[in-house]
Amino acid sequence: MASTSSAQSAMSLGPVLVTGGCGFIGFHIVSGILKREPECQIHVIDTNTSRNRVVGVNYHTADISSATDVDAVFTAAQPKTIFHVACPDSTVQQPEVFQRVNVGGARNLLASAKRTKGVQAFVNTSTSSVIHDNLTDLFDADETFPVLKYPQQKRVYTLTKAEAEGDILAANRADGDSSMLTVSMRPATAFGERDTVCMGKIVANARAGKGKYQMGPGGNLYDFVYVSNLVDAHILAAEALLRAFGQPPQPQDARVDGESFNVTNNEPVCFWEFQRAIGASVGLPVKKEEIKAIPIWLALLMATISEWTTWVWTWGKQQPIVTREAVKLTTITRTLKGEKARRILGYEPKVSMSEGLERAGKWFVEEAARADDTRKTV
Repeated sequence: MASTSSAQSAMSLGPVLVTGGCGFIGFHIVSGILKREPECQIHVIDTNTSRNRVVGVNYHTADISSATDVDAVFTAAQPKTIFHVACPDSTVQQPEVFQRVNVGGARNLLASAKRTKGVQAFVNTSTSSVIHDNLTDLFDADETFPVLKYPQQKRVYTLTKAEAEGDILAANRADGDSSMLTVSMRPATAFGERDTVCMGKIVANARAGKGKYQMGPGGNLYDFVYVSNLVDAHILAAEALLRAFGQPPQPQDARVDGESFNVTNNEPVCFWEFQRAIGASVGLPVKKEEIKAIPIWLALLMATISEWTTWVWTWGKQQPIVTREAVKLTTITRTLKGEKARRILGYEPKVSMSEGLERAGKWFVEEAARADDTRKTV
């Protein structure tokens, strides 16, 4: 288990570069670093730096898929630690963007890191779906499960994340023990304040009166992770890499660099109960007798019709409201083992699922109130 001595906890991470630092997870990583190390020098690279800003952080409006942009940011930041979080919205089908940003962007970062020479730790935010076909049940999967490639894996987003993860882990100790160390974090579905993609859509659904609907019988278990716990795991991994930098590799059962780690709240819950808990967190609870279960076969039929009609009417330029992929992902079991992160990183989720939902729900309620106040004053 990772040591928690005062000397190690005082280790400086900076200068730090956070890619996608204005997004949901990236913002929380920036905030988590500053909570740990208030004077840390942090640089953020993002395509939209007007949102989720933190005072005192250096922001660079740039695209990681541009080698020129990345080189310029590295020259300015001279990072010691990199948290690579940037990625496109996985719920929107955009294969070319996935390839350009997830794969091309990671390679640009690795190339600039090698040229800069000062990078010691590279923490990659991957996805737990790299070991899952996203179609069948996944029970208590650990890091020994193989990364799936085509044709076992057909989801383009996941294929590109897996390719990027492979490149990043292959760069570990590429030029010896005193060269950059890398690690890949594989979070379960993250949720929390400022999550406008996953949790935001569920909140919007609840506010539209659709929180009572579920697809399938609803007994499928899922692992999630509250965002501050995920941040803790990232920082623990970065600290471990910095301690290992310049040293011979640790034994396999204690090694962090070159490894991947599942990160969950270690509290599997029924997927649809989680959805309803989100609704309840913003004041929209659903009673048991109000639940309307749509059979999976019917949900798949509705999704097929939605996909085809959307394609016909928009010539493929818009996304359907519901897809067959979404139906499958929300009706299968998907649980992970987080023992490796606990044993090697010393990771323990500090915030429970219920507390995380309460915190996040409060933020969404306050955001809605602020939006209402803004509309009234315009």
